[in-house]
Amino acid sequence: MKTVVALALLSLVCVEGWLFSEDAEWNDLKVTWGLNQVFSSTVFDSLPRTESDALAEGWVDFSRGASCDGDFYRGSRYIKDNDPAVMLLFDKNGYIAGPQNRPLCQRSRSPNHEHGNDDGDMFVITAYFIDPASVCTGRSDATFTLEGTGVGLYLQNGPNPEADYELIPRDEDNLATTLWTKGGCFYTMGQHYWYDTSADMDCEDFFPVFLLYNSGRLNGFGWNINADLNSPRYEHPAVDVLDMFFQDTPACFVQHAQRGLTTQHIYLDDSPSFNFC
Repeated sequence: MKTVVALALLSLVCVEGWLFSEDAEWNDLKVTWGLNQVFSSTVFDSLPRTESDALAEGWVDFSRGASCDGDFYRGSRYIKDNDPAVMLLFDKNGYIAGPQNRPLCQRSRSPNHEHGNDDGDMFVITAYFIDPASVCTGRSDATFTLEGTGVGLYLQNGPNPEADYELIPRDEDNLATTLWTKGGCFYTMGQHYWYDTSADMDCEDFFPVFLLYNSGRLNGFGWNINADLNSPRYEHPAVDVLDMFFQDTPACFVQHAQRGLTTQHIYLDDSPSFNFC
């Protein structure tokens, strides 16, 4: 697998180029890892970061009548092609606020409900790139230009988006005082971190989010869902590659992978092909 990744980098470099733009550190929003970037429209796919761009690209409102300060999330929610694998939240002024993922309740064997919220027929996990309390005030054009995709990664872990969240350190060194466990380094993904994992842990306690660091800085994260979900925006890791994501792979995680797992890598800059941890 590592050899395949290394060879694929040759084509990825041609696509992304060697020059980096001189703008905000988080200057893009891409989803879905894969080797076939050249011929796949969903691999490292850049998502719209403004509401106007989303509308132009075929995204539609999916707020279900909720206001910006709805019951359990902040922002205006959009979906494309009726695919809940990626939903985008925009602030009051139409700038990106964060993503949501909505695995079907009946398809998920262990939905980790304490880390998300029920939304009728689906279960929602949410992250923000700005303080959730500021979403319904909104960013200005100048602020968005300065900050880019956002200023931090806020993982919502309860019903109140303005109080129930964990703010993730942008510097990898600052994870040392947390329960985030260092996992594996995977080129074109990054250095993975998982929350409080061990070989003998109970997967009922598994936190459905992982972090990605490169050159000591947070530049991505992802969802992990204990179900085999169908979407071109999802990834499905096999058992034989789990040691590339973990240093001590939980035994229960191996069992789940044998039945089918779903992951999704989310990148916050424009050059995931250069993620070498």
